[in-house]
Amino acid sequence: MIDLVVCYSILEKCKSVDAFSGDAESVEMIRRIRQHRMVISEKLIEHYEEYFQKKGVEWLEWFRILCTDIFYTKERTVIINTSSDKTNINENEYLNELVTLCKKTEDKMILMESKRRIGVKYINKFGISVFDSADINDAGGNNLFSMYTLPVNGKSISEGEDSKFVAEWLGRFLGKEEYIQIFDSYLLTKEGIDYLKKYILKYVKANADIEIYSLKKEDFSEQQIKDMFEGENFKNWKFSIYIVENKKDLHARSIQGSKYIIQIDRGLSVFGRAGKTFQTTVSIFENMGVPRMALKETQLKQIV
Repeated sequence: MIDLVVCYSILEKCKSVDAFSGDAESVEMIRRIRQHRMVISEKLIEHYEEYFQKKGVEWLEWFRILCTDIFYTKERTVIINTSSDKTNINENEYLNELVTLCKKTEDKMILMESKRRIGVKYINKFGISVFDSADINDAGGNNLFSMYTLPVNGKSISEGEDSKFVAEWLGRFLGKEEYIQIFDSYLLTKEGIDYLKKYILKYVKANADIEIYSLKKEDFSEQQIKDMFEGENFKNWKFSIYIVENKKDLHARSIQGSKYIIQIDRGLSVFGRAGKTFQTTVSIFENMGVPRMALKETQLKQIV
């Protein structure tokens, strides 16, 4: 979940759209926005109301229902006081309020039609990102909004990208899990262990259950693996380590928890070398009640 500032140009696309609407694009846009929280202020609400009042009584009534359903619901909104912090953009009070709110959020995202209403110099100056309806409905993870909105269908990671950035992205999902299962043929190698320590564990909750399913390579003996995961570097989590006897019995490379399923075609080796990624594809889905994956006892050997 991310905190978003939403322009009334996006809100008005939500009117008269429900699950039975023929406007599939708008239905999908609303579904994706509703995964996150809206950031508002008293002043922004005033701007919204003024805008919809000018559009007519029917629009104003719709907006006031929206206030009850969303803006006054703690789980769906974040209310920020902007009275002591103002941003000046061409003396436009409404745009000033949007950008002022956006600057106070972690991800600094505004949803707006059209994106050009906020000039590039202000976007660069304040480090904000602006997304329109096409960006919102992109399911390929090709912009920051769609990277954190599910499902992410086959986001391409190019060779040479920043490994830390990819880890931070995945970490936002991993940090919400009480347990994770990692399926990766090459995790129990020197490089695999380095990836785990450097890019994964820092985002996983302390005391979380972590199950690892991997092949055993020549890098470590079973005793060395056992000693390693009982050592200082791994003491903050509850590990179960399983060696899968046959590669064909191992699931596709993925990280699965109670909330999310992250599929990484290349596994943890996506993190590459010297802080730069190897090329791969990543997909992220909600776990819709799927229980922990289980292999037969004849297919694996538990060593931790």
